[in-house]
Amino acid sequence: MSAESVTIVIGSAGRRLYLIDWFRAAFDTLGLNGRIIVAENDPSSAAASYGDETRLLPRYTDPGYGEEILSLVDDVEPRLFLSANDYELMQLHVNTGIADSLRDRGVFVPGVSAAWQVGCADKLRMAQMLEAVAVPTPKTVRGSDLGSLLADVGESDEFVVKHRFGSRSSGLAVATRSTVDEAVANSARSVPWRADRTDPRDDVVVQPKMPGSEYGVDIVSSLLDPGPLTGVFARRKLRMRAGETDKAVTVDPGPFREASGTIARAAGLSGLIDVDMFLDDQGRASVIDINPRFGGGYPFVHLAGADVPLYYMGQIFGIPVDEGWNRYESGVISAKYQETRVTARGSREGNDSSTSVEHT
Repeated sequence: MSAESVTIVIGSAGRRLYLIDWFRAAFDTLGLNGRIIVAENDPSSAAASYGDETRLLPRYTDPGYGEEILSLVDDVEPRLFLSANDYELMQLHVNTGIADSLRDRGVFVPGVSAAWQVGCADKLRMAQMLEAVAVPTPKTVRGSDLGSLLADVGESDEFVVKHRFGSRSSGLAVATRSTVDEAVANSARSVPWRADRTDPRDDVVVQPKMPGSEYGVDIVSSLLDPGPLTGVFARRKLRMRAGETDKAVTVDPGPFREASGTIARAAGLSGLIDVDMFLDDQGRASVIDINPRFGGGYPFVHLAGADVPLYYMGQIFGIPVDEGWNRYESGVISAKYQETRVTARGSREGNDSSTSVEHT
């Protein structure tokens, strides 16, 4: 096996260079001659030139996106294709069915069923799907239905407002009963335009703020047998930055295991998804968000001993992996820090005084 060249594709890695490093480490551990192709739309992104090879793709909204993905896969014949971008995942799993076409070609594409992918992208539908499988989740309504929520939640005086179809905490605000109306209006001003929407508040959701502490939980199922739970990793969030966990401490995953198992089975999960949960003083877990991909919180458990890239590679290539891949040390505090790398040379952008600054 060590003489055989194997390929994986990581799409829209953005700033997550650590994922590329950890898949390289998995290749080394298993004695694989591995190649990582980074597929990006932006040739000067941090990750674009960090893989063994770069392939530039159209934006996921481009009509030619699907054809280019299939052409790439037919050319390099990867065994794994994963994306770290919520909107690209919708294109792959729901809007085009490309994910199934890749699987027909023998490529492993981690994720959830198409129905749950839609739910993960729509926070209102996600709450309804969680309620349907008896997973605790806060009551969630459209911003236009705020009155019904205020009437139902009694004495609750703190509310969370965010974009219904958002990513990375877009449109997020925490408001009191007296300011939640204004928070909904402010969030609605920044929702992306949709042709079939009449009231922008319909694309904002409101929930009562859950009691207790917030945790990030990674739920893992087999790539070969979707559904059954094979790993649960948890960390308590200590600090957030730009919608992503910036500092966290690893904790015992026990309180989150029941909800995790239910979600994995209902969603037909293969691989890893990132879930945000609250834990109250009685130890009861409730789910507030699901990201069907490697999330920004995975590094905290990887540094404490978990190793999902190793698990993926072992499964895909039929190499036994020690069960230690899904164990980690509790009480490990980690914090992110910033690095900078050159991503292009000879660019004309630096000489163009009219170029605007991109704010994200």
